[in-house]
Amino acid sequence: MTQLEIELLIIKSVTELQDHSGREPVVVTSDTTPLEDLEDFDSLNGVEVTVEIFERMQLDIEFNNIFVLDAKPLSIKQAASRIGEQILKGKNH
Repeated sequence: MTQLEIELLIIKSVTELQDHSGREPVVVTSDTTPLEDLEDFDSLNGVEVTVEIFERMQLDIEFNNIFVLDAKPLSIKQAASRIGEQILKGKNH
C-alpha cells in the first residue's frame, strides 16, 4: 500500500467518523491535523480511527493513536507515514 493510499484510507475514516458523530462536514486533506483542525475531534476519536485503520489493513497495532507522537498532534500525512513505517517493520520480521 502506498503513502497516498494510506492517506486516502485515513481521510475516509476520519470523514466517516465526523459524519456519524453529527459534526459539520468539512474538507479533510492530507495536511489536516484532526486533533487541531476538526470540530470536537479528540484523542478518543483518534483511537477509534486507529483501530479501524489497523483492522482494515490487517495490521497488529503498535500504538493506540496514529495522530499523536511524543504528545505532538500529527497531520494525516504524518500519520500515514507512521503506518507505512509500521508496514515496513512488519515486512522485515
